[in-house]
Amino acid sequence: MNVFRKFTQAAILAGALALVTACGGGGSGDSSPVSLPGVNAPAGEGSGDSDASCDFLTKDEVADVIGPNDGGQHDYTFGGCVWTASSAKDGFNEAIFAAVLPKAQYESVAEIGEPLSGFVEGATYDATHGELWFPCRGGDYCGIKVRTASSDGRQEAGLRLAEILQGRV
Repeated sequence: MNVFRKFTQAAILAGALALVTACGGGGSGDSSPVSLPGVNAPAGEGSGDSDASCDFLTKDEVADVIGPNDGGQHDYTFGGCVWTASSAKDGFNEAIFAAVLPKAQYESVAEIGEPLSGFVEGATYDATHGELWFPCRGGDYCGIKVRTASSDGRQEAGLRLAEILQGRV
């Protein structure tokens, strides 16, 4: 049953990604942000400001994990922001994702994983996808996803970035 659920989630996610890719940003140079219902920016920022979610982490903090990167772009699939490495490593595009989501949205996109002790009560980590989620900011959930070519050090990098994120929301 769990395999079917994961397959269904993957199919839905792939469909959403295809839709976002197909729709693009307007083709006419329109760079206005697309607001996702319930996606919250850092405390004090408006949720309609897609650039605000990229204030969760700095380009240098992300570079400590994946090296030189694009400085962060709004991520419409995961929610929040994604920083993508400037060059591929072993043919793999490494990236860091950070998001703060309401509980309902978190439950629909997160790879929940296993309970993680020693960080924040209620934190979970999914080693397969490098996703760390924890309760934060009044019922919301903070997430860090570390997508690297090697799984070595992925959880430690996620914890380091999660601590930074936790201090900013």
